[in-house]
Amino acid sequence: MRATNDNSRPEGVSRLGRLGRFGRTARGLTVAALALPLLTSGLNTGTAHAATCVLEENILQQDKLGNVFRTDVKCENIAGNVYGRASYDSPLTGKKTSTLSTFVCWTRGQAHSGGNTVWYYTKGDSAVAPFEAFEGWGAMESNKLLTPAGMQHPFPGLPRCPWY
Repeated sequence: MRATNDNSRPEGVSRLGRLGRFGRTARGLTVAALALPLLTSGLNTGTAHAATCVLEENILQQDKLGNVFRTDVKCENIAGNVYGRASYDSPLTGKKTSTLSTFVCWTRGQAHSGGNTVWYYTKGDSAVAPFEAFEGWGAMESNKLLTPAGMQHPFPGLPRCPWY
């Protein structure tokens, strides 16, 4: 006859392990229930979710105008247009098609659907005619960056663009 108290189970076997498939399912559901709020936070906002953005320092990037950048943030983003200035009436200089990109500085510009006036300077994945010489460099709205839930713009530690 087998003992039923927890002290009698073989070493390394948990109570859930002894419960078979039901125990494993219960443990999985518990983990999923705990993780779900983290994975879905901000999904309805369009600007935040369980994203990770990384501030990178001591890098060296230079745009086609000669501006030098030594810090950037690598962040998931929504594909979109890159503008010559932080304004929708500015010419398109590039297109961002990738969904993990670097942004080298921030500036203030025209208000956008993200509810603020912060725009980020980045290099588009492709240039737009007749501005191919700029190699797609320009500004994107802050709501295109998929930042961690609750993060305010501008991104902490990323410098303001030198021309504003």
